[in-house]
Amino acid sequence: MRIVWQIALIMAFYGSGAFIARITHAPLPASVIGLGLILLALHRRWIKPAHLRDGAQALLGRMLLFFVPAVPVLIEHREFVSMLGVRLMLAVAIGTVLVMAVTGAVVQMVAGADD
Repeated sequence: MRIVWQIALIMAFYGSGAFIARITHAPLPASVIGLGLILLALHRRWIKPAHLRDGAQALLGRMLLFFVPAVPVLIEHREFVSMLGVRLMLAVAIGTVLVMAVTGAVVQMVAGADD
């Protein structure tokens, strides 16, 4: 039951980000704003990493389910395998490396605050 509450807390931060994005017309997606709110709450020690850890791990453990629908799209649209596909894969690879680098930096910063 704790995992359900932690996922609900994560979704509340996402919902807050969606609300802020809607009323401010921010150029950032709601998920990025929500992640920033989580980071702020962790940094200010309003919440502890343990309050989100199990829920976040549960979501990450099922992340593959969010990407499975992309496979039929590739089968239907063969143009993604051509030069357009190469450019898309390059953009995805660069984006993935950037996301991993930023995520690693944030995790190290939060882990340092946890001590």
